[in-house]
Amino acid sequence: MFKKVLCLLLACLMILPWLVSCSRDGKKIDIVAEGGSEYTIICPAGSDDESKAENKAGLKLYSAIKEKTGVTLSCSDDTLGGGENQPETATEILVGATNRLESQNALTVIRAKDFTIQYANGRVIILGGCAEATSRAVDHFIENYINGDEKTVTVFSKRNDTVEYAYALGRLSVNGVSLSDYTIVYPAGANSSTGTALFDYYTALCLSDYIYQNAGIRLNTVADSTAEAEYEILVGATKRSASKNAAATALKSDEYLLMTSGTKIVMLGNSYMVGGAANALINTHFKSQGINVNIDATDIPTSATPKSFTFQKATSAILMIGDGMGNNHIEATLADDRIDAFVARELPYQTFCTTSSQSVLAGKTTYTDSAAAATALATGYKTYNGYVGLDASKVSRRNIRELAHSTGAKTGVLTTDAITGATPAGFLCHHNKRSDTKELQSQISQLTDSKAINYCKGSVTTLANYARDALNQLSTDGSNFFIMIEEAHIDKRAHYANMQSMQDCVARYNECIAYTIAFVMLHPDTALIITADHETGGLTLQDGKYVFENLSYTEADGDDYYQHTDTKAPAFGIGDGVEDLLTANTVIDNTDIAKFIANIFGDSSFGQ
Repeated sequence: MFKKVLCLLLACLMILPWLVSCSRDGKKIDIVAEGGSEYTIICPAGSDDESKAENKAGLKLYSAIKEKTGVTLSCSDDTLGGGENQPETATEILVGATNRLESQNALTVIRAKDFTIQYANGRVIILGGCAEATSRAVDHFIENYINGDEKTVTVFSKRNDTVEYAYALGRLSVNGVSLSDYTIVYPAGANSSTGTALFDYYTALCLSDYIYQNAGIRLNTVADSTAEAEYEILVGATKRSASKNAAATALKSDEYLLMTSGTKIVMLGNSYMVGGAANALINTHFKSQGINVNIDATDIPTSATPKSFTFQKATSAILMIGDGMGNNHIEATLADDRIDAFVARELPYQTFCTTSSQSVLAGKTTYTDSAAAATALATGYKTYNGYVGLDASKVSRRNIRELAHSTGAKTGVLTTDAITGATPAGFLCHHNKRSDTKELQSQISQLTDSKAINYCKGSVTTLANYARDALNQLSTDGSNFFIMIEEAHIDKRAHYANMQSMQDCVARYNECIAYTIAFVMLHPDTALIITADHETGGLTLQDGKYVFENLSYTEADGDDYYQHTDTKAPAFGIGDGVEDLLTANTVIDNTDIAKFIANIFGDSSFGQ
């Protein structure tokens, strides 16, 4: 009798862990057991990059189950059975943001980089707030739910594995209302590349990006021509009554207005200063209190009280180069109404910059080329035309991107030219022949392969979009950074006196400048310098019309080719310390720009 009791007691002790697990995690569900499975892997049917990446994650899961258990599961996309048309229960493994209700419900409670693994209605949900997070969810599932020794895949009906990303900000709310209930609204037409309200549009995008990156919350961003929602963040002079009422308050050039009006958050500022209001929201009222610490902003002003904006000490830098863009290229683009305003002229600090290369100083030619100009802007050394990253004695000189990298900052180069073009090469390479693309590409490949540069893209078309991608990547997690952004085709079009196409390129550069200024306003420890490497074509105003004058030669096919000139290049800037570089009525040299940026990264004796 005692022996029977002891055996029964031992049996109970053996099953006790299972009973505890069952009470906590619910019923055990065998997805794969005894060499078989009824389950089908379901992935999103979309053709966008996110869906493709989640399909790749689904394929990884399929391969892992087959390899570890020997069972081959069926796979399908979510074309059928989505939304309210789906059966209430089904033996499915949902990977990513499928159209199944279980996926959609789970997506509403996780943030962008979080992931969750759940079981509901016969379905296993493996889901991240973005494709990268879904991939991590699949890795977690493979490691924790697949037993290769027993050749099983097991889940539990009540278990919910949700893993939070280490965000700088927790869940955000305003006076108790979740920020995820808000929509960001900008004035209709502000997203026009020729519009004067570009700052409103790009501030709205930058605000949305910042909240997404730092809190994992996706906020819809719309024009004020859409139907009004209850909770809105109004960026700029929208048609909403709250914006109109607040606009009655006069603002100085360095002031902004941030306030709540009922269920609206109102942001106003002259020109780019609307970014000051966005900056105050995220860096004051939503200032991080620790990793994933929730914040309820209850202290946003409720009255229209102007506030002054100031930059912080610069620890990051952006250099923008409009290749070949002289001041008259801007004037010609404005004169033909290709843009309504050149937005860099809204900045408080601007002057002109000399561009002479060592070839000019030595009397060998009358103008710099892009290689020597890029080298001066990158290293602070004058050099001969054709050299990149070398001084006039062919000595390799450290550039500001390399300096920034040495301090632990992230670095990038972005251009509409080929990545081996003379201007990007000045920030990437060291060689005495700019046309030796094979050697330049070899040096660039070494940088990218060794991860000595974080972002390196050439031949891009939508410059503002790529600048947005680059700056979001480089600044993630509050990293310090340096990037050079080039619009190369102002020069290329001016060489052939193609006025209309040249103006299109100035407009593209202008749009990217507007985005970048908005970005800097939300990252006030960043200094921004906007300039050109030289002027191309000798563009002058004659009888009320802009014409190219500096003709070099006529090619065999009859096309005229216009050369560079030694005309001073415009220079604009914003950020801490920029006022000392771009002093009104004081002409600077292009090497001064390299020295200024080098000082941000701790080298006060940089350059020649």
